[in-house]
Amino acid sequence: MALNGFDIKDFLENYWQKKPLVIRQAFDDALFIEPDELAGLACEEQIESRIIVQEAGEWQLEHGPFPEDRFSSLPKTHWTLLVQGVDQWVPEVADILKSFDFLPAWRLDDIMVSYAPVGGTVSQHYDFFDVFLIQGEGARTWQIGDVCGSHSDYLPNTPVRILKDFEAKMKVTLQPGDILYIPAKHAHYGVSVEDSLTYSVGFRAPSVRDVVDGVSTSALEHLLDDERFEDSLQSLQAQRAEIPSEAINQIKTLMLKAVDDETLIRSWLGQYVTERKYPEHDVISSEAQNYLQRLKEGEVLIKHPSARFAYVVKGGGEAVLFADGDEYLASLVLAEYISNHYALDSEKMMSLLIVDQNKQLIEMLIAGGALVFEDDFLDA
Repeated sequence: MALNGFDIKDFLENYWQKKPLVIRQAFDDALFIEPDELAGLACEEQIESRIIVQEAGEWQLEHGPFPEDRFSSLPKTHWTLLVQGVDQWVPEVADILKSFDFLPAWRLDDIMVSYAPVGGTVSQHYDFFDVFLIQGEGARTWQIGDVCGSHSDYLPNTPVRILKDFEAKMKVTLQPGDILYIPAKHAHYGVSVEDSLTYSVGFRAPSVRDVVDGVSTSALEHLLDDERFEDSLQSLQAQRAEIPSEAINQIKTLMLKAVDDETLIRSWLGQYVTERKYPEHDVISSEAQNYLQRLKEGEVLIKHPSARFAYVVKGGGEAVLFADGDEYLASLVLAEYISNHYALDSEKMMSLLIVDQNKQLIEMLIAGGALVFEDDFLDA
């Protein structure tokens, strides 16, 4: 499902993580969910949702799940409903992701959907992820400002993050089917000019803090107390109470040696980027015992919409497959196929399952809910 009028090469070279871009009429039909259906999702216990109301200069933030009558009691204007991870619950919304196959799947966060009547907004803010804003129905005007960061100031005593200083460098009104790409950390401010739905496709990136914390924590699980600092002849020549530069360099060497392990980093990164965003949610799963027979009969396996897959090429025809935060050894061809496709062709799968190792892996992925038969998912 390619985007209309979109040059992937030009985008990756000149816009991705560099500057905003408007793509007009990228979708012929961008009505993937109805407002009433979105409101229904916001009433569910296991779905993350928020309502932001701006009234008489005051901001109000509410967290779901919401009772059904909350929507009838909202004002006519100046409020926004935001629902996270809608791609995990609505197949039509999940299909949007197929249009962004030119970007790394392991960077994907989720699709947030927002509904707002006239004047609805979450005010000026920035995000630490790249986002594609797809206009569904209605129209919304966006202003894009400067690049921000941890140094940027927010207005005090507000329940939502509102940048203190905001100067628009670009202004655009999105119509149904239009897309606005906003790189990470670019300030932006959207206001609904009529009842509107917007789909936000976010791509996250690990921060340095995430990396240092994650890799060092993983390293600690394998380090022993036996390996310790040892004085060198040079450091012993310093004054008795002085910590010499030689000692500091030795500590630095010990630390770098502990984390300079490609297998360790690979394992942490693969598990980190494939952890389910909402692991507490109930997962629709298929019976694993008879899965081979179902494949023989032509049934289709799909990746569960909430499941996350990635892999690392290991060499020798093997790969390390990551699924929902777990790590498996797999044949490279199997890892590539199930990670890079949404629906898994039955005949293709049967040809890959000649290998016993692959059979056991697929059985584990089905039992864990990462893979599910399409009929089971649609019937749930």
